[in-house]
Amino acid sequence: MEKQTIISSLCKRMKSVTWSWVFIGCFLGYFFIHPVLMVASHIMMQSGTEISLNFNNVISTVVSKSFSIQMIPWGVSLALICAFAAGLLGRIRQTNAALRESERRYRELSLTDDLTKLFNSRSLSSRLQNELDRTQRYGHALSLLILDLDNFKLFNDTYGHVAGDKVLARAGEILRRSLRKTDTAFRYGGEEFIALLPETTGHEAMKFAERIRLAFAEQEFRFNNKTQSAVTVSIGLAEYVPGEDSSTYINRADQCLYAAKRNGKNCIFSEV
Repeated sequence: MEKQTIISSLCKRMKSVTWSWVFIGCFLGYFFIHPVLMVASHIMMQSGTEISLNFNNVISTVVSKSFSIQMIPWGVSLALICAFAAGLLGRIRQTNAALRESERRYRELSLTDDLTKLFNSRSLSSRLQNELDRTQRYGHALSLLILDLDNFKLFNDTYGHVAGDKVLARAGEILRRSLRKTDTAFRYGGEEFIALLPETTGHEAMKFAERIRLAFAEQEFRFNNKTQSAVTVSIGLAEYVPGEDSSTYINRADQCLYAAKRNGKNCIFSEV
């Protein structure tokens, strides 16, 4: 049993070796480093004047001797040493690449919501402040949408939280599909979302919001062998006012969302 464990461990180690690096190290060790070291050692043992007069002859003679039968063991040994060193270097590079990928993945997970694949509320503050700074610096327009799924608590109570999660995942998919490359969407709360639309006026954002509202209204869900009608969304829209801080801006958009709810839901309310 112990022998099988050792063999299994060796196989895993063999699989993890970067063989291309090992092959290159072996090749360079035997056909490049080996003859260079032979030439260098020969020159160091000879007189400077003699070597300077017969330098070409020395190199050709020593290199030919480097690959003679007598020197094969020495060359093979050096090739194996170089192969081991190259394999180790390749493994280190591979490990570093895996660590960088792991760090990138960790940062991504810490900033995104696993269910909707949108940015989470923790990342909203810094991203919103960056957009406000950019907007004030260059005088560009900025619009913000707050979206809330209508009657979502009733939906959860009726169909269960698993069905509710499917709806939230679909909501994230709709937002990701609707956004431009410059736009950013966040899961702000349970069933609340925020979309940041840089360089977008309130009138332009209204068209965007209506497209999202219709996309939600056209969705159908099937649970318990029954087709559920669309889960609608209410949207509050606010265009940025220069000098406004982030909390005031979000609160103003939130008030527009409440107005949309009071107006019967499945609609958009804007101060524009």
